[in-house]
Amino acid sequence: MEILRTRRERRRAHFSSQANGSVVLNGEANVSPLTGRGGSRELKDVPIEILPVDLLLRIFSFLDVISLCRCAQVSKKWHDLALDGSNWQHVDLFDFQIDIEQPVVERLSVRCGGFLRTLSLRGCQGVQDSAISIFSSNCHLIETLVLNNCHQVTDASIEALSQNCTNLKHLDLSSCRGITDESCRFLAAGCRELEYANLSHCTITLDGITALVGGGCGRLKYLLLKYCREINDEALQHIGTHCPQLLTLNIQGCRLVSDVGIQAICDGCTNLLRLGISRVDGLTDQSLRNLGTHCHSLRDVEAAGCCHFTDAGFNALSTGCTELSRMDLEECIMVTDITLEKLGANCPNIERLVLSHCERITDVGINHLVSNACGETLQVLELDNCPLVTDESLEKLRNCNSLRRIEVFDCQLISRVGIQKLQRLRRDITVHAYFPPHPPSTPVQNNRRRVTCQCCSLL
Repeated sequence: MEILRTRRERRRAHFSSQANGSVVLNGEANVSPLTGRGGSRELKDVPIEILPVDLLLRIFSFLDVISLCRCAQVSKKWHDLALDGSNWQHVDLFDFQIDIEQPVVERLSVRCGGFLRTLSLRGCQGVQDSAISIFSSNCHLIETLVLNNCHQVTDASIEALSQNCTNLKHLDLSSCRGITDESCRFLAAGCRELEYANLSHCTITLDGITALVGGGCGRLKYLLLKYCREINDEALQHIGTHCPQLLTLNIQGCRLVSDVGIQAICDGCTNLLRLGISRVDGLTDQSLRNLGTHCHSLRDVEAAGCCHFTDAGFNALSTGCTELSRMDLEECIMVTDITLEKLGANCPNIERLVLSHCERITDVGINHLVSNACGETLQVLELDNCPLVTDESLEKLRNCNSLRRIEVFDCQLISRVGIQKLQRLRRDITVHAYFPPHPPSTPVQNNRRRVTCQCCSLL
């Protein structure tokens, strides 16, 4: 027993010495560089400062902005490590938008210098042209810049960027009210590597588009022009001619565009993957036919509010664009079950489908949709204000294995019982619905006669 106990103690001592970072050779523990002689110090007590500076910087590079600022207050060494420019290559200041003003942007640009590659100032309404000018001179290697909703940014900022930041590839200027066609000219002159441009809600006209795509930004792959109300067919003709690599185009709310403009995009941008044409209410089935004929790679179509689209147009689209995965057909009031039948038969990869306010959709169409291959891929289905859809559709949707969310607001024929049954059998599906509270069983006596309209009774 004494011999056994001795062996056990020896083994325990051996593993204990290894845990303390020492090395056992010939029965003697050598001195560990981490624990000192005898290996009595635990690893948790080892100061992080003994690590090489390169390794420390690598560790700090995984921290977000808030964590880096907190670490900078620990000690002088941590202050220098946390604020090293190499840790500030990708910065998003959206969470601090109220506090971000000109001095902050200037100090950040000095600190980051040539390290900074991505900066988001989304919603920072205190940022002005002078700050962007200083920033562009200090951070000339910036590749991605987001200035969404920076209302004080004007064409002067874009001029400074075009002069200093020639590597710029991604620029978001959406909702910057001071951006005009002049900015397009500056970008074409100095930012020829630009691949992504978001000019939504800016004052952009035909002249700006002509200067942008015809003057030097022909490499554009993503162009967003939502609610640029002066964009017309001629502008789309320039885009189709000069941007053959375009993958995404969004012209939501550009009501001057007609089938002629879509034809130009189809002819020139045959690799198009995503197209947003919501609220372009002058379009007809001819646009859908052109898309089905030329843009076979199309995957995402937003066509909400295009009230002239019919089953015939969507039949042509689904026949030619079999890779479709996302479609928004809200308020396409001419759509019937025939469209769902064609989508189910031709497009096996549908993941998200919006049919809200398509009042002609019935249970028959839902059955056609989910009985085909896309019944296995469908993840989100929105059926708000589809008055002919009943609990029978919920029974069919129960068999869609990938389905995760259904919206049935104001579907009068969908009942609580039907939703409860679906959720009981498929707990992984979230159903969004609303049912008005039941009126009191005993009405309150009132001598005066009350006249209540139908809207008030629903509310």
